[in-house]
Amino acid sequence: MLNLGIIGCGSVMQGPYMELVNKLLFKKIINLKSVSDINLKIDKIINKKFKYQYFYKNYKKILEDTEIDLVLVLTSMKEHAKISKEALKKGKHVLVEKPMATNMKDLKELIQIAKKSKKYLFAAPFVILSPVFQAIHQEIINKSIGKISLARARYGWAGPNWSEWYYQTGGGPLFDLGVYNITSLTGLLGPVKKVTAKSSISNYFRKIKGKKIKVNTDDNFQILLEFKNNCLAVVTTGFTMQQYNSPAIEIYGSEGTIQMLGDDWEPIGYEIWKNKRSSWELYKTPYANWPWASGFTHLVDCIINNTKPLIDIDHAYHVNEIMIKIYESSQKNREMLINSTFKPLKFYKKIKIKKSHLDHDRNHDDI
Repeated sequence: MLNLGIIGCGSVMQGPYMELVNKLLFKKIINLKSVSDINLKIDKIINKKFKYQYFYKNYKKILEDTEIDLVLVLTSMKEHAKISKEALKKGKHVLVEKPMATNMKDLKELIQIAKKSKKYLFAAPFVILSPVFQAIHQEIINKSIGKISLARARYGWAGPNWSEWYYQTGGGPLFDLGVYNITSLTGLLGPVKKVTAKSSISNYFRKIKGKKIKVNTDDNFQILLEFKNNCLAVVTTGFTMQQYNSPAIEIYGSEGTIQMLGDDWEPIGYEIWKNKRSSWELYKTPYANWPWASGFTHLVDCIINNTKPLIDIDHAYHVNEIMIKIYESSQKNREMLINSTFKPLKFYKKIKIKKSHLDHDRNHDDI
């Protein structure tokens, strides 16, 4: 049984992570020993929802506990790199929410420590674990739509109203939302070599819990990615979208088109056009409850069975560098080179997805 510590108990932890933690607690796969948050009032809220032994305001008490095997870092974004570095140095496995770091100095230091450590550094988001993503990946590997030249992705909404840090330096929709699209596109199309971006502040003031605050980071992005295979892709993200009803990801090839339906953190299926058929075919996911926090259960499984996680640290680093360079591109009004790379993704389990008219079963097992 793994001893777990959670650092940061806000909305992210109290949503999907809490649900998955409770499942593993019930199965006696983990023991939630300690949780930490700077807001002491949270203790009274969460102790009614799941069991843990200790609540600390100072997260370092979790890191100093030699019995803790795995730490979840679910704090505000700008603290991720610092806490993750400390946790790895204390011999903990680390799952860190996105982004790992908000600047290149912290990012490089974190990856250097992780590569020297015998413990896992596992970085969100976990979109490549989605059965729909893996099915689309199979289509691309099989060249179902021929040579890919163009792609488009989007993810955004009106923006959070419960925490001020989303609108301060180190926050913003790129690190919070656009990261999903960039992870998906690079996972499907490979490494990026150049980025060009435009960003802006659309609304200089926001209301957080009824209080008017000044916005100090861009909340609106248009991004052009140039891949090493010469494919071009556009990513649109921002706290500027009220609603939309369009595919999350569109991939355009010489022989057809693939569209991911829903958001890439919660896809509901995909549709594919092939010139040879001259028609669309719809594939809905048979996995009814795939959670976007599923990286947690995947990492626990990898630690217990001593297997390599599907999410590669080099891919996570590449995505993080792209995001940092997007900010730089927008600020300097020029194209930026991406220095990192990663090996193509490999999945060892073939995803079985039926055509929609043949699909009536639902698999509720954890993926």
